[in-house]
Amino acid sequence: MRVMRRSIGYVAAVGMAVAGLNLAAAPSAFAGAYGCPGSQIGAYNLIGTNNEVWSTAYLYYSSAGGGTNCAVLVAKKFAGTRHPMKIGIRIGNGTRTEDEGNFHSYAGPVSKTSTNGRCITLSLSEEDPQRRNWAGRSVDDVACG
Repeated sequence: MRVMRRSIGYVAAVGMAVAGLNLAAAPSAFAGAYGCPGSQIGAYNLIGTNNEVWSTAYLYYSSAGGGTNCAVLVAKKFAGTRHPMKIGIRIGNGTRTEDEGNFHSYAGPVSKTSTNGRCITLSLSEEDPQRRNWAGRSVDDVACG
């Protein structure tokens, strides 16, 4: 009986430890899928023709490097079809870091460090696969903390 209780206690402890590790890893797992460190702090839709959401930009923050903001533009309407996409990020009026090309699912990641206490601007654009329609958006002065 004593051995059985120890075994059950051991199995329960291991199970809780594993569950705790999985729960702790869950918030960053989504960001890691796109190559961004940290936690998601914002989401911004890019609206195309007929008021449809063409894509969503996800913004992440990590305290590493004096504050790191990272962003990706994830295709919605044209996901799975290669088409032009671009995402850019900059601090204040500084130099923009961009990822531009023909992508199936997302553009990015793009990131800036030393962002603590400074605002960033995101620039988003996408064309339909036939290159007949274009959508663009600037998301100014976000993540200013």
